[in-house]
Amino acid sequence: MREQDLTTARDLQSLGASVMLIGQGMPERVADLSLQIPTIPREWQFLTDCIPVQLAAEQLARMSGEDSDTFRLCSFVVEDEAGLLGGAAGAGAKS
Repeated sequence: MREQDLTTARDLQSLGASVMLIGQGMPERVADLSLQIPTIPREWQFLTDCIPVQLAAEQLARMSGEDSDTFRLCSFVVEDEAGLLGGAAGAGAKS
């Protein structure tokens, strides 16, 4: 889906967003910031999909004076697949 991702990046920039792309063999001038990474085995692609973005988000939080380790919008972590309201029936479900 590389071409769709690049098209989305261009569209976001045309709407005024700052865009960061991370990948291998990224074209020039597609994003405000591009992180070129070396070629890696396909099985390790998940690392480049999440870790750099998490590091960037932490740095932006620090620059904004936010604590990236504190939940602001949700006071808990969902630990099962029942969702936030506890099951398929939602808040009205009885246990």
